[in-house]
Amino acid sequence: MKKSLKKIASMSLCAAMAIGTLAGCSSGSSDAAATTAATTAAAGGAEAGAAAGEAAPAEGTNSDQPYAGVTLKYATTQTASTGDENLKLIELVKEQTGINIEFYVIPTAKAGEVDKTLVSLMAGDEVDLIYNTKPGLKTFYNAGVLTPLNEIAATVGYDIPGTFGDYVPEFDGDVYGLPAFSDIWITLYNKKIFDDAGVPYPSAEGWTWEKYIETAKQLTDTSKGIYGSFMLDYDCYAYMYALQKGWEPYKADGTGNFDDPLFKESLEFFYGLGNNEKIQPSILEFKAANMPWNSFVSTGNYGMFMCGGWVTSVLNQFDKYPREWKTGLLPMPYPEGEDPSTLTVPGCYAVPSTSKNKEAAFAAAACMAENQYTLGMGRVPARVDLSDEEISNYIETSLLCIYDPPGIYRNPGIHQRSCKN
Repeated sequence: MKKSLKKIASMSLCAAMAIGTLAGCSSGSSDAAATTAATTAAAGGAEAGAAAGEAAPAEGTNSDQPYAGVTLKYATTQTASTGDENLKLIELVKEQTGINIEFYVIPTAKAGEVDKTLVSLMAGDEVDLIYNTKPGLKTFYNAGVLTPLNEIAATVGYDIPGTFGDYVPEFDGDVYGLPAFSDIWITLYNKKIFDDAGVPYPSAEGWTWEKYIETAKQLTDTSKGIYGSFMLDYDCYAYMYALQKGWEPYKADGTGNFDDPLFKESLEFFYGLGNNEKIQPSILEFKAANMPWNSFVSTGNYGMFMCGGWVTSVLNQFDKYPREWKTGLLPMPYPEGEDPSTLTVPGCYAVPSTSKNKEAAFAAAACMAENQYTLGMGRVPARVDLSDEEISNYIETSLLCIYDPPGIYRNPGIHQRSCKN
C-alpha cells in the first residue's frame, strides 16, 4: 500500500470515529477514472486463448469488449448471490467488459467444515471465478485448484504488481488472485442501547478489550433480551487476541504453533466473553439458536458488534433492515498494555483451474478487483496505482458519505442525498 493511502485512510477512519453516525447514502455504480485496463489489454490475448482451446470471444465484438457475450460462472453462497454489492458488481462487469456472470450457488460451510467451494472444485466442477481472502486462497492453492495468473497477465499486458503491489496472494513465486479491497476490523455500536442504559458513547482512545468488556456489562440486560456484545463463530475470533499479542501461527520449521500458550489464552478469552463474562450469547447458545450474521442490524438487541468492516455495507440498506436507531463506529479493541491493532485482510478474486475460459475470467476478475470500491459500499481499495488526488476524492465523496453529523438521522426513504462521483 502507498504510504499516502495509509495516511489518508487513517485520517478518514479518525474522521469517521469523530462523526460516529452511520446512515444511508446512494452512490454511483462506477467510476470513469477507474475503468479496467484488463478488458482492453485482453483483446491482444484473445487469439492465444482460442489457440489453447479456451472459449473465444463472441463474434462481432468490439475491441473495448473483446469478451462480450461470454458467460462465466461465479461460485458464491446463496446469501452473497442476492446481496446488493454482488448484484451491482456483476452489472459493472457486464457494462465494462460485456461478460455475463452467472452465480454458481454453493452451500455455506459451517465453522470447522471444509469449504464447500473447495470440495466442488476438487470434484472437477466447472467454475470460472471464486472469491476468498488472501490467506484463504492458500488452502485452494495447496489443493491444486487455482490457475496461476502470471502468464495470462503477461499475455494480455496487464501489470499485476503495478496495480496491486503487495496485496496480491502470491505462493511460490506465482500470483493466484487479484485483490479488490483490504477489509479492516471495527466495532459498531447501537446508540439507542447506550442511551437506554444511560451509558456514555465510548471513545476510540484507550479502546482496549478491558474497556470493551466493562462497557458491554453495563449494556447487558438479558431480562429484555439485550446483550452488550455480539460476535460470530468465524475461526478468526478464536485467535484474534493471540495475534494482537504477537502470536505467530507457524513455527520456524513450518509446523503449526497452536501449542503456544498465547493461543490457549486467546481461546479462553473469546469463549469466555459468553461463557464467563456473560456479555454475549455463549457459543452453545449461538449455535443452538442458529443466529444469523446480520443479527446486530436486524434485531437491534446487541450493544456492540465487532467484525470486519464489510458489515458496514448493510447499514444503508434500509429496505432490508428498517430501523430507527443510529450506529456508532470505533476501532477494534486491543489488549491492555499492547499497541492498538486490528485485523486486516485483502479480499481477492481468483480463477479456478476448472475454468474453460481463463482469459475471460481473468478480465472479469481484474474488472471486479479494480472497481469494486466504486460501488458505494465503504470498501478500502487494494490498489497502489491510484494517485493521492484519486484516493482523497474517493474518501471524501464516497467512503465517508455513509457517515452523517451527530444528531442527524437520514433514511433514504425520507431524506435521501447522493454522494458526489
